[in-house]
Formats: sequence, C-alpha cells, structure tokens
Amino acid sequence: MARCKRTRNLEVHHRRRDGGNDLSNAEVLCGSCHTATSTYGVSGTTPPAFTVATKIAALRRAGDQCECTRSGGCH
Repeated sequence: MARCKRTRNLEVHHRRRDGGNDLSNAEVLCGSCHTATSTYGVSGTTPPAFTVATKIAALRRAGDQCECTRSGGCH
C-alpha cells in the first residue's frame, strides 16, 4: 500500500486506545487520515495525551510526513 504523502496538519494518534502513551503506540497522521480511523469520534475511553517529547520523537521517526498506509479513501 502506498503511504500518504501529506506533510501538513499532522497529528500524533494513538494506534490503540489501551496501548499506552509511549512511542510504540504513536502514529503520525494528517487530519484526513486521522478522521478516517475506525475510532475517530467514537465514544469510549480516551487515552491520556502524549508528552511533547513523544510527539517530537514520533514526528522525527515519521520524517514529518503522514504514516498512513490504509486503503479506504483517507488519501
């Protein structure tokens, strides 16, 4: 699958709601890909926010680009 090429409006998203707040559970997504996730807008447990350091590390790891490779119309 092709990776989304967007570099603007990036957000650090939790891969799993119960997966913790470390870098392994962080995924960088553009706004469009974030709203296309299966949990966006769904009520339930909201995980605590990532620390600034984790957000910076996730963005650096992603090369300041959306990490989405999902199919289904998000990009």
